[in-house]
Amino acid sequence: MSNDHDHDNYDRGKVSRLPALPMPPDPISLQMFEEQASRGGHVLNMHLVNAHAPKIARARRHVTFALRNECVASRKIREMVIVLTAVLVKQQYEINHHIPLALAAGVTRGQLDVLMSGWRAQKELFSAAEVAAFDYIDCLVERRGDIPDAVFDEFAEHYSPREILELTHTSNGYYATGVFIRAMKIELDPEDRTTAPGKF
Repeated sequence: MSNDHDHDNYDRGKVSRLPALPMPPDPISLQMFEEQASRGGHVLNMHLVNAHAPKIARARRHVTFALRNECVASRKIREMVIVLTAVLVKQQYEINHHIPLALAAGVTRGQLDVLMSGWRAQKELFSAAEVAAFDYIDCLVERRGDIPDAVFDEFAEHYSPREILELTHTSNGYYATGVFIRAMKIELDPEDRTTAPGKF
């Protein structure tokens, strides 16, 4: 069990443009903090900010859990989609947390470097299925969902309808999270604070 049951680990003061989370936290928030610790993660600054609206945070947690643990699309492609989405939305917070997860899922350091600097320049480092997913995610994020038929058709050649929805919801979720982090000006977490890893 993580040290996050310690009061000091969630009473960290102001971590965003919102006020510090009132102490003691709402019982719903405390339960979520304990669940995060039980799954091998730390209480992150984003969790503290979301805890200002504990019932909404609890509802969102179910979707996050499903995206991390209940998908049929491989963890490797999901983590690459998350990193690419975070790059496109210019959100270092999520990049920091998902680089270790992507590496654990089998993405190479070289592939991650290319994803973060412009994957089209070295797309030979990726499979045809991965390239099709990246094309789709580029359009999903940068064109706000205006996906050309050719891009969608190529994507659908490699992924089932369920996988298409999983990857779309994954990208949409992390795009929205990136916008939320920017709007709230959430501070980066210390390097030793990590998210719950989920199922690989």
